[in-house]
This record gives sequence, C-alpha cells and structure tokens, in this order.
Amino acid sequence: MKNRQIIAMGLGVLMLALPPATIKTWAEQDTEAVTETAPVTEAPATEAPVTEAPATEAPVTEAPATEAPVTEAPVTEAPVTEAPATETPAEVYDTYNDTYQSMNEVMTETDIVEAEPSGPDSGAELPDSERDSEKITEIDSLIEDTTEKQSETQNHMTNQQLIDRQNIVTPPDVSLEFRFVQVKKSYGVVRNPEGSSIYEKRSGSARVVGQIDYYGLCYILERVGDDWIYVESGNVRGFIPAADLADGDTAARLVNVKGESNLSTARLTVARSENAAFTYTHTTVQPVLAAKVYAVAKKEVNIYEARQTSSRITGNLPTDGLCFILEDGSRDWVYVESGNARGFVEASALEFGKSAVQRVTEIGETNMELANVQIAPENNSACYYTLTSVKPASQSALLRSSMVNFSFRFLGNPYVWGGTSLTDGCDCSGFTQSIYASFGYSIPRIAEAQAVCGMQIPISSAEPGDLIIYAKDGTVYHVSMYIGNGQVIQAYGTSTGIITSGIGGTAVWAVRIIQD
Repeated sequence: MKNRQIIAMGLGVLMLALPPATIKTWAEQDTEAVTETAPVTEAPATEAPVTEAPATEAPVTEAPATEAPVTEAPVTEAPVTEAPATETPAEVYDTYNDTYQSMNEVMTETDIVEAEPSGPDSGAELPDSERDSEKITEIDSLIEDTTEKQSETQNHMTNQQLIDRQNIVTPPDVSLEFRFVQVKKSYGVVRNPEGSSIYEKRSGSARVVGQIDYYGLCYILERVGDDWIYVESGNVRGFIPAADLADGDTAARLVNVKGESNLSTARLTVARSENAAFTYTHTTVQPVLAAKVYAVAKKEVNIYEARQTSSRITGNLPTDGLCFILEDGSRDWVYVESGNARGFVEASALEFGKSAVQRVTEIGETNMELANVQIAPENNSACYYTLTSVKPASQSALLRSSMVNFSFRFLGNPYVWGGTSLTDGCDCSGFTQSIYASFGYSIPRIAEAQAVCGMQIPISSAEPGDLIIYAKDGTVYHVSMYIGNGQVIQAYGTSTGIITSGIGGTAVWAVRIIQD
C-alpha cells in the first residue's frame, strides 16, 4: 500500500509538470485503465490528497470525471486569444489584418468599405496603451460587423433579389433649374491698389474671366472658405481672393460715401457662355422675374442658339404656340423663352403686340402650346443671354444645385472610418449625412439605413443630390451622392479620400430625399 501511494504521488507530480496537451493525449489513450488513471486526472483538477484514490477505483461511473480536465484544457488555452489585448500588442496587427481581409471578402472587392478602420497609419499621436486600446475597439467592431455580414451573406441573396425586395418607384421628372433667384446685396469693394482678377476657379493659376479696378464694386454671393469669395460684378461672375476685398460695414460705408452708381464694375474677359463659374450659384442681385410680353407663332418655327439659321436648334414652336419676348424686342431676331426652351427667333415669324395679347385672351394662356425642348438649358449657350424669366425658379432644384456645389469644397479631404467631419475625415455615410445636415436634413448614420430613408428610385432616375446605394451579395455596404452626368461624389477609401467618379457597377438603386 505504501509503495502504491508513493507511485501515485510521483505520477501526480509528473502530470502537473507536463503541458496540458500531453495530459490530454495520455487521457485519451488510457481511458480503459480507469482504476490507474483516475488519481492522475484528479490531481490537476482538484489537487485532492492521494488517500482519496481508492474511492475512485470502484465506481466505473466516475470515469467521465477523468474526461473533465480534458474538456477544460481548451479553457486554459483560451486566454491566449486575449493576450494581444494586454500582453502582446504586436499580435493585434495579425488579428486586425485577418479581420480586415475577411471584411473585404464579404463586403466588396474594392476599398469602398463602409466599416473600414483608419488603421495604424491614421496619424493620431497616442500613447501606446491608448493606441492598443483603440485598435482592440476597432477590431471588436470589425469582428461584430463581419459576423453580421457573413450571416447575411450565408443567405446566398443576390443583388437582384435584394432589389426585388425594395419598394422602388419611378419618380416624376425633375428638371435641373437654370433660373436664378434674386438675393439681397452684400457689397465688396476692391482694396488692392493694383486692382484684382476674377477667376474661373478658386486658384490663382485658373483662367481669368474678369478684371476689376481699385475701388471697383462687386456683390458677394458666397464665401468659399477663408481665402476665396464668389462674386458678381457687371456681367462677370467668378472667384476673387478674399484678401483683395473690403466687405461688411467697411464696404457699405465706402458705397454710401462714393455712391453705388459711381463705382466701376468688372470688365468681361471670357464670354458668359464659356465661363464655367457663371452658374456656381443660381443667385444674383439683379432682377430675375420679367414682365410677360406675349408672342404667338404664325407658323411652325425654330428657336436657335444664335441669331442665324445655321446655328443649333434649341426648341421647336408649333403654329399658334406661345412664347415670351425677354430681350431685343425691336430687332430682327428676338430673344424668347417658351417653357424651358430659350433662344433666338426671327421676329417676322411671330405675331406680337395687341394682336398677340388678343389671341392669348381668346384661347387662354394655359391652353396654348409651348415649345418642345431640343437642347437642355444647361447645354444651351444661349440660356444665359439674360438671367430673367417669366417663371420663378424652383426652390428644390436650387437646393440640389447648392448641395452639389457645397460638397465640392471637401474634395480631397481624408476618409476616416466612423468619421462625420467633412474637413477632418469621414466615411461614406458620414459624408452624405453631413452634407444633408448642412442643409437642414436629418438622415440616418449608416449606409444600410440611408438606403431606405427616402423614396427608392431607379438609378436612371437619379438627379443631383440623390443618394446612390451600393450592395454586394445582397448586402448594402456603401453610399455616394449623385452630382449629374453619370458622376457621383463620395468618401471612397483611405487611399483616395473624398473624390468624384463614375457611379460604379455595384450600385443597386437611388434614394430621393429632396422632394419637389
């Protein structure tokens, strides 16, 4: 008996010294020798005295107890996965890379990833402990997000199946607004003794569209950051360096002393139709609503882009069709508007004056046909021959235009996962949310929620300001904002930041939030 106890104690000490994996292997091999292995397996589990060994010899039913330590062995190994959090931060990067690779496989083949972390190269200056903690938080979020995406992907849903589940409708047509809105005057006076240039873009190397002298007068339409101001002066519209202008109370006093009509305005150096900055905003200090001067077509007549029949046809006016004379009423070619068609018509083809008024009274203005548009206003160089119109501008269309122009200010700014700052960094849905918030709209934070937060419409029906939704394997993962002409603006990824691009092949539908 004494020899048996000594042997048992020796085996117990040996078992404690061996790695758990070795114990597990012996336990699996010796399960038939219950009476000999029981004391050995109980030694690491309970460290009970050896004198209890005989109690375990008789009941064969206690054999499962010998397996308990085997099942507990993985528990002792589990903390190894936790070690990077507190003991070996270097291993965090392995977990991070594995998780990020999994995210890319599940969500997208490009670096357009809604849940893309800023990563170790985000540039933040943090102590090691805080940096490690931040990485762990990002990893946890990535793991949770990956689990969600994988569970959804496991349903084997295609993008088409996802689209079929949506309530996608064809909306009414939305015309891009070419008309202008009159705003209150905000004076600017050139304070640079050498005068100043007005540029087509916010850059001193851009094309000069106008020149303005010392003490020249302009009207401030929009401030663009700290360095540039968008102005209107005479027929010139464009960007002027903020440092060259006196504004606010100073400019108002100068105008009051010298007289507004006595101050010079800018000289045009580029035609309005060729100046890309001319429609940066659709606001002006000039009157925009014109009195209605009726003209009725004597026969079917074309509206031209210039005062010659060899120029492009911008619209067709049917016999007895109605148009309104906006400019040059006493010339051989008159400038007219009929619906959204604008351009020049030979005066001899029109009936106007008292006879035109009588025709309109007899038939009724709303019952008369308008011109068919052949060239859209934004592509018609004659569109802004005058800023006046007989019809007020659509406020929703102007809002769309303003929103797109506003978003351009942030091109090139960084992509930051989870960010919502248009200047310091944002992700794709943070970008669209912040743009809309700047115009008083509250939309959800993440792409999945933005995908259903408004009227879901076909991509072919998208207008500037609408959201474009992207999906892969039936899961929404990205959002951008449509800016027109098949282009979008988006917070694309860490390597590019905020960019403009084509819509892209994984777009599934558009969302309209701004309603007419």
